[in-house]
Parts: sequence; C-alpha cells; structure tokens
Amino acid sequence: MADKSIEDRGMSIFLDVFRRADKDDDGFISWEEFIAFFADGVMGKEELRVLFNEIDTHNTGNIDTGELCSYFASHLGDFQQIYGTLEDLSAKVTNVLFSTSQSYEGADRKEKFVTRFLMRELQNQLSALQQPLEAASEELDLQARRERADIQPVDVEAMKKTGSTIPGRIVRRAKRQVSSQSTNSEAVENIVDGYGNQVLTLQVDRLENLIDKLESKVNFDNFVDEEVVSEPDCLMLMLQRNFEVKAEELDNFKSSLKLYVESIQGVGGCRNVSVRSFRDSNKLTVYEIWTSEADKKRSEESAASCTFMTDIASQLATPETGSSMTVPGSWWSQ
Repeated sequence: MADKSIEDRGMSIFLDVFRRADKDDDGFISWEEFIAFFADGVMGKEELRVLFNEIDTHNTGNIDTGELCSYFASHLGDFQQIYGTLEDLSAKVTNVLFSTSQSYEGADRKEKFVTRFLMRELQNQLSALQQPLEAASEELDLQARRERADIQPVDVEAMKKTGSTIPGRIVRRAKRQVSSQSTNSEAVENIVDGYGNQVLTLQVDRLENLIDKLESKVNFDNFVDEEVVSEPDCLMLMLQRNFEVKAEELDNFKSSLKLYVESIQGVGGCRNVSVRSFRDSNKLTVYEIWTSEADKKRSEESAASCTFMTDIASQLATPETGSSMTVPGSWWSQ
C-alpha cells in the first residue's frame, strides 16, 4: 500500500472513533449516539446540537464517516502530527506483539529475560506520557467550565440513576478522579486530547497483557520454563486476507464481503472476524480467528464461502494474498 498523504495522516483514528460512536452499526451516527459519545461533562446540550448540525453538512440528521473525518481534519492543526505518530505507533506495537509471540517460546533464558525487560520498559515509557496528558485534559475542561458557568453540562449522577447511557469520556474522567483525588495540572502545551490518550492507553494495556503472558511462562520458584502443551487442538489459527478491488466493483465487493462475514460469524469454530479498510483506497484486509485449521477448512467448503469466492473473482484487481499463524488457545481465552 502506498504511503498516506500528509492530509490523511492521523485520520484512521477518527474512523475508530466513528465505529465506537455508531453503537447500532448502521453506518451513521444519530443525534442520540452523538450526544452519548461526545458529551464531555462540559458542553451543554444546546451547544452539542449546534456542533452536530455543523458536522452534518449533508443535512440528513445523521453523521457519516466522511462528514466526521472532514470536520476533524479541518481542526487538527498541530495535533495532526501527533495523531499520525499514534497511527505509526499502533502499527509498530502490533508488529512487535506478533513477532514476540512467534520468537519468545524458542528463545533461551537470557533472551527471554531481555525481551521481558524491553517490553516492560517500553510500557513504562508509554505510561509516563499518560499523567501529563490527563492533567492537561482536566485543566482544559476546568477552564472551559469557568468560562461559561451558566452552561449546564451533562449530569453524570442523574444519568446513572435513570439508567441512561453515560458518555464514555465522562466515565473515564470519573475513574481518574476516583483513583487520584488530586492531579498535578501544570503546563497545557503540546498535548493530545482524550482520544489520543485513549489510543495510548490501549497500546499500554496491550503491552501489559503481553508482558503478563510472557512472565507466566516462567516458573520463578524453580527457575524452569513452564511446559507448554502443543497438541494441535490447543492452537488457534489466525488469518490475514488481503484484497485489492477494482474501483468500479468496490461497492459490489463490500456487499459480497458483508454477506460472507455475517455467514461465518455464525459458523462453529469461528471465534472472530473483522474487516479493515482504508480511506481513499480500494484495499481491504479481513482478519479471521478460528478454533482450529480443520474448522477453517470446513468453512471453506460451505455454500457461503464458495459463493463469496465466486462473486469476488471478477471484482478483484489482483489475486487475494494473505498469511496465517497459530497461537496458543489460552492466549485468546485469558
């Protein structure tokens, strides 16, 4: 895939924002979904309605991915470089996690120690960025509330009592306030807003989980590695399928892919399937996780899979490519 243009850097994060805000997965963000996701405990309902209408440039009463990305793209400013860096970080962390999962088991004890140390230190360095980000975010919210004390923000406690959806960012703030009664809020320069902070937190959590798994393979009492059961039925199959579609067939391909994904999600042995597409690109990647290779082979013989392969044969610009690997089943269940 060609490198992203400068204008596109950092925008994939907002595709993820859209996915999380679109709770019913209908491809649009309604007013109810918008206020549930974007309310931050500072903005009033009327202010959010004005913002919603400003983003909804098509005046449909809903926000699509293009409208959301276009709005934030025009307001990124200095944040664009940071969000682009977060995209690169996400890709590099994913590569490290995969390569480590493949090489760690066959390494000697010294190499395993070095791997765990490097992973833990990387986690520490990333975690060190969180405190100033959280402090700056809190300070910005506090300043905004002081500027317009007449604005009535979302009442978190009232929403809890009525059983209403509680905006995600408000919940994150409440959790931080519970864990730390006082926050050092100094300089508010060169910071990332809550969404960048959430991406960073996600990567730190992924690193922490991997470190836990790596360390659990070592018996520190007897200094011998834990035995790993290696029967085939203890390993899960992970697939990455890459598709490059003809521009004029992109809509037809997406329709075929949607039917395929819906069909295999209900098939025994399929643990997860997800699709990743890129803005202004005809390339898509499908990730599938199967309980066993036998389950995947049975799926390939199903009517839905055969129909999918037949339908896309004329829609692809180049033949499908992909890769696969097996991982311990316990990694998925833990």
